[in-house]
Amino acid sequence: MTLKHLRLGFISLLVMVLTACGTVTEYRYGQISHPKRTEVERVPFNPNDIGGHTGISHLVGRAYLRDNRSFQERVGGFIDVVLNSVSKASTQWFTEVCRHGKVLKGQPDALYQQALIQTKTNNYGQFAFPNVPSGEYYLSTRIYWLDEAPRSGPIEYGGLLAKKINLQPGAQTIDLSQIDKCPGYYH
Repeated sequence: MTLKHLRLGFISLLVMVLTACGTVTEYRYGQISHPKRTEVERVPFNPNDIGGHTGISHLVGRAYLRDNRSFQERVGGFIDVVLNSVSKASTQWFTEVCRHGKVLKGQPDALYQQALIQTKTNNYGQFAFPNVPSGEYYLSTRIYWLDEAPRSGPIEYGGLLAKKINLQPGAQTIDLSQIDKCPGYYH
């Protein structure tokens, strides 16, 4: 065998190896297809459904998750946290979306969106809702992070967190963590 034949053999082998790696990579990092979520008709929002609020509350808390893979705490830094007064529309959202992983059809009513009380967390995941009417609410947020898996590439963890709370007059501390995960929207 001549040097020319050895070079051609090496180049052929290299091309085969790179082609095989490209195929695995394409398969490994390809699109993940999620099953289509069941759609549910959205109930109309009626502002009169919101119970009578008596008194003023001050809510503080933290949004965080424990990452069991790296044994770290992942805080929800600079994310939205929402207080949503309990009504037929918000109860439908909590039951159908959070608990059952479904999707509500159409856009929410403008009055419904105006009734939401929102704030942002700081870089430690802390949030505050000062001077809100006392009463029943759904408290919710979304926390996500990407983790580099050695053989499969980036994986998204986290998801939607929500729970029903009852704010009494005065100050209260309530956190959102993995205990409050919405099963259909959490990984």
